[in-house]
Amino acid sequence: MKKLLKNIAFISLASITFSSCLEETFPTDIATSDQVSVSEEALGALSNSVIAYMTTYDGGTSDNTNFGYAGFMMWRDVMLQDMPVYSTSYDYFNYGFGTTSYLGDYPVPSMFWTYHYNLINNANLLIGSIDPETMTETTKSYLGNALVYRAMAYMDLSRYFEYKHTGVSNLDSKAEANGIYGLTVPLITENTSEEEGRNNPRVPFYKMYRFIMNDLNNAEKYLSDFQREKKNWADLSVVYGMKARLWMELGSRFELYPDDLATQISHDKDAELETYASLNINSASDCYANAASYARKVIDKGYTPVGEAQWHDTASGFNTVNDAWIFAILIGANDGLSSWKAFISQISPEQTFGTTQYGAYRMIGKSLFDKIPDADWRKTSWIAPNDAGKNSVPSQYKTLLSDEQWANIPAYTGFKFRPNQGNMGNYLIGNVVNIPLMRVEEMYFIEAEAVAHTQGVQAGISLLENFMNTYRYKDGSYKCNSSNMELFIDELLVQKRIEFWGEGILAFDYKRLEKQIIRGYAGTNTPATHCYNSIKGYAAPWMNVYITSSEYKYNLGIINNPDPSSSIEAWEE
Repeated sequence: MKKLLKNIAFISLASITFSSCLEETFPTDIATSDQVSVSEEALGALSNSVIAYMTTYDGGTSDNTNFGYAGFMMWRDVMLQDMPVYSTSYDYFNYGFGTTSYLGDYPVPSMFWTYHYNLINNANLLIGSIDPETMTETTKSYLGNALVYRAMAYMDLSRYFEYKHTGVSNLDSKAEANGIYGLTVPLITENTSEEEGRNNPRVPFYKMYRFIMNDLNNAEKYLSDFQREKKNWADLSVVYGMKARLWMELGSRFELYPDDLATQISHDKDAELETYASLNINSASDCYANAASYARKVIDKGYTPVGEAQWHDTASGFNTVNDAWIFAILIGANDGLSSWKAFISQISPEQTFGTTQYGAYRMIGKSLFDKIPDADWRKTSWIAPNDAGKNSVPSQYKTLLSDEQWANIPAYTGFKFRPNQGNMGNYLIGNVVNIPLMRVEEMYFIEAEAVAHTQGVQAGISLLENFMNTYRYKDGSYKCNSSNMELFIDELLVQKRIEFWGEGILAFDYKRLEKQIIRGYAGTNTPATHCYNSIKGYAAPWMNVYITSSEYKYNLGIINNPDPSSSIEAWEE
């Protein structure tokens, strides 16, 4: 085995702090392979460091969006049109994907690169320290868990940084001239040397897909009998859910770009890739069939969608693991909590220690709210315009807010995510929450979309209607009247946008499907400085994340994306 890469050029070297005492505590920063003994205890500590990194304040900046993986979930929703902010004065997600400015060589895009490669490095250190030939049942679970986290990080990175057509000629022509279409990100594994890292090109999609799938295949094998105690550990259902997501990514790509399918198939025979399992596909339909199959495997594990009472519970709503959650972030009381630098501090209006007390209320987009009928019990997660400013809380809402507080909160404000124990005033309690990374509801939507592609639109409609009427509509009145695939996907996305508001799910859907983002429209509640629309039929330019100098200065193999903020004037039709 080659020496593990310690001084990684891709992740700002100044941001890395090496742990020197694994046996004292679970490390939340980065250890080196020299510090890891072969003992199961040391491997357990390193395994915990992979999980702990999800709540680590890192990523190359010190601003108030930098509170671990959940910060990137919020960034992903800010990329879209469904989470505008009422006042930008204390909105720390304002610059970057809010105003779509400072998207070149600036801290925000740098965070995306740095954080995820640090997570990968933690996983690599553990993966490189375990010999699959001599594993115990315990260390097998450590290895499987690390492989899932690494696969998730690479899936995220690939979707952030791969350049997709934007319809903006200035950007797309630069991308074409630079030869970056089809390139994802550099691969760093447990065997990557520092020398290799200094000249490590972005790998093409056909290699990245096989690498990620190979990690998930191995994780499936190692976790086959693993029974977890907490849902921040991966188990077989998490593996299945990750595979369902990946297969949907492939299905959409190969349907939109048949030439990419031919490329993938041809390179599945490459000797260079023989260490990674072949995908064994011949069509986009094969990918959709696999997505539906894995989504159904998760559903059949016995998860139950969140019910109305759970959703609106003022003490535990979307802050406590339940039977619907497959995978989660678990924030502990000792996780370096901050009054502002935390998920609840930034998203929940039902607290007095975060940014919302200064008007940075997170709202639902008006156009999406207008699509929610009264029969859908999710609707009261946001304040209807007719109910905003009233002197008392209307009876249909479940909220921690007093009548006086309610009167001062603007329309469309969302209170889906509650402070822990309903504690509005003490951040050391209110911010100690669980945050969903994957819920079974997502698998129902994946299954419906995938089945529509393999069995026809009507089959997909039947699955969507069944889910909505069983779990989301009070009176069973939901009806999908889509007459073709495009309209069905649009309707399915409407329901996903409502369902996963604040969970960072939809940005990846929008990019894989190349759907238009519309922030500027008549009566919009989006701040004027954020009202950019992407071009219909293309990916939004700001979703092709720029690779900052913290990487390309030190990695000579990097070919960069065009700076998206250089063409703001051309983004709209």
